[in-house]
Amino acid sequence: MEGLIFSKPPRVEISSGDPLEARVNSIIVPVRKSGEKPLLEGVAARADKLAGGVLSGAIESGDFKADVGEIVKGYHDGRIILFVGLGGDAGKPRLLENLRAAYARAVSFLLDKAESAVVIVEPTEGVEAREAVVGALLGAYKFDYFKTDKSKKRRLSLIYFTVAESVLREALALAEGVYLARDLANAPPHEVAPSKLARLVRDLFSSLENVEVEVLDYERLVEEGFGGIVAVGKGSKEKPVLIIVRYKGSGGEPVALVGKTMVFDSGGINLKPSQSMFDMRADKAGGAAVLGVTWAAARAGLKVNIVALLPAAINVPSGESYLPSDVIRMKDGTTVEVTNTDAEGRLTLADAIAYAAKDLNAREVIDVATLTGAAAVALGPFIAAVFTRSQDLLEEVKKASEVTGEKVWQLPLEDDYKPALEKKAPLADLANAAMRYGGAICAALFLEHFNHGKPHIHLDIAGPGIGLGGEAVKPPAYWPQGLAPGWGARLLYEYLKGKAGE
Repeated sequence: MEGLIFSKPPRVEISSGDPLEARVNSIIVPVRKSGEKPLLEGVAARADKLAGGVLSGAIESGDFKADVGEIVKGYHDGRIILFVGLGGDAGKPRLLENLRAAYARAVSFLLDKAESAVVIVEPTEGVEAREAVVGALLGAYKFDYFKTDKSKKRRLSLIYFTVAESVLREALALAEGVYLARDLANAPPHEVAPSKLARLVRDLFSSLENVEVEVLDYERLVEEGFGGIVAVGKGSKEKPVLIIVRYKGSGGEPVALVGKTMVFDSGGINLKPSQSMFDMRADKAGGAAVLGVTWAAARAGLKVNIVALLPAAINVPSGESYLPSDVIRMKDGTTVEVTNTDAEGRLTLADAIAYAAKDLNAREVIDVATLTGAAAVALGPFIAAVFTRSQDLLEEVKKASEVTGEKVWQLPLEDDYKPALEKKAPLADLANAAMRYGGAICAALFLEHFNHGKPHIHLDIAGPGIGLGGEAVKPPAYWPQGLAPGWGARLLYEYLKGKAGE
């Protein structure tokens, strides 16, 4: 279905001339504050005069404090003038988060009220400007492909930004990557069955330079010994595939990005309870993030080589499904005894990790997966668990996290838990699930076995990847309500940007 993947952001242009005189339906004007006092100065003061003093009146009455995302609406010459609070002084991570949230809030407010807007951004260059634009574009995201009434509303389709062209170009590449990640993560499983997803990816990336797409179909997976992917996906009529996207931005060995791409996970023979199954359309959020960052990197022209691997499968019970106590021979020859068919993601990931490390000779491997409920229970809906033996790589991930606001927390690769993986598998080398407690750690230890000594980062994004917990705590303003937010695409982009040119 054309348009399902992916829904691009509104058209963007550079604003030239006085933004307050732009021929648009709406203008977004930022308002900072000093201490507890909103700053009515510069372009905000000029815009206030045009709007008949609506902002100064709100400030005097105490109704507007310029808190992050706070809005005052005025009008001038048939245009909406929207004042949005940016908050006050803050450290850089918080400042960037405030910018994303404020501009997202303003744009989302205008989505069905205006067809065009000019967004005033200060400063006009640097990472602050980029993140303001990213926030604004993410605030425009709507996953309404299946809605029948979307044509009845006005739709914000053109946005001018007062930023440098290089800033806008990078921000747009990032926003497109996140849109792609969101669309894929949230797509109904019947629309992105593995073979169909492979065609969508091939068609989509054919428009980009320096990108090649290879698809290993089911027969080839069987022939080449991808036992984990084959076992997990063989129960479905829609057989699994391994989608490989190569972006060549420089010389040297590639960084391998492996994303869990369970198109749907019922749990298999170890069937999930019904209340745990609905969100499993987003069990492909890891693969979605990997696909999104590859798109963004290629669009932005990052000087880095990427090989993205998406083992796409549907885990459902049938007469052909893999069974508890089956023994699987993995791609690298390791044998795995199945103790739980609902611990399926690690089997598909392990094959892809081994393939990247040994066959594709990746210089490092990063896997991203909505892998364990244990990680979500431990860290909640906004924080991903990160596991690695490479502390230097961890520091790079943390540095990227501070820029993008996608929070991570290191959990240990506890060697004392390793024997459980062997003890639970009397028939094989390893068990796919070994302990009820420390489940996220045991899953990470299982994956580590397949990296064959390559530097390896494992991101368990079960909480933020699916978008859990929105009913209990308020998600960031630039996340789509009740949907997977495309978590990880921006984090990985920032991480890879730091490696560009190495």
